[in-house]
Amino acid sequence: MKKKLFFIFLGLIVYWSCQDIATDRDNPFDPGNPDYEPPEVVLTSPHEGETINEYDITLAWSGNENVIEYRWKFEDDEWVDWADITSVDWHYLDEGQHSFSLQSRYATGDTSSILTRSFIVDAVEGPALMFYPRAHFVSTNTVVTFQILAEEVSNLTAAEFSINYDPADLQIISVTQGALFIASEESIFHTEYDNSTGMLSVLAASLGGNEPSFSGTEVLIVIQMNVISATSSVLTFSGSEVFKDPENNNITILESVDGLVVVE
Repeated sequence: MKKKLFFIFLGLIVYWSCQDIATDRDNPFDPGNPDYEPPEVVLTSPHEGETINEYDITLAWSGNENVIEYRWKFEDDEWVDWADITSVDWHYLDEGQHSFSLQSRYATGDTSSILTRSFIVDAVEGPALMFYPRAHFVSTNTVVTFQILAEEVSNLTAAEFSINYDPADLQIISVTQGALFIASEESIFHTEYDNSTGMLSVLAASLGGNEPSFSGTEVLIVIQMNVISATSSVLTFSGSEVFKDPENNNITILESVDGLVVVE
């Protein structure tokens, strides 16, 4: 009798186990279900390696049917919290290569593989004079560093320009020479700034030697500034900027790209 009861009990266990398996296989979120589809994510734009001629872009994505949330990050930033959002705007992109990473998940917590997309921004047509980075996103009483670049120049031997800024928002700490003319045997580097009026003037030039001029993209000056206000501020070129070649001819500057400090 005991033996018979044992087999009856064993049969019930097997039956219940089979029922559980069958129930799980009806669950689209059960990885044991042969029809289970893991979460996926597709970035619809930009394409891998694409060159974009804008410094403000929208990145858009989608997931498969049961995806409820996404998270993402720019470059090496921290991940943004999970959210039911399928696009994000990215502003003030600098020239060069960038990357964007993206992941999706189900309500169960199952996550997709991380999708990383690289693309190139080429929004500035040279010869140009530009702030790098285009923008800093900071808090008050923060020190920011801008480089001023000569972008895509040919046979540049001298640069003269002025920058205006609001002294109620920003104060210059230091201005140092960039690498552009340092390689020449002798160079001129002269700056004047006034934190009461918000004006910086710069003259940088090569005086000859083995490398009397420069072609390409390089740093003219490096500016350190203290953010003293809770107000966002724009740093602008005055409009008097000049590039010269070794024969003292003017080089046409096609763009002058301002800088921005956004206080968050």
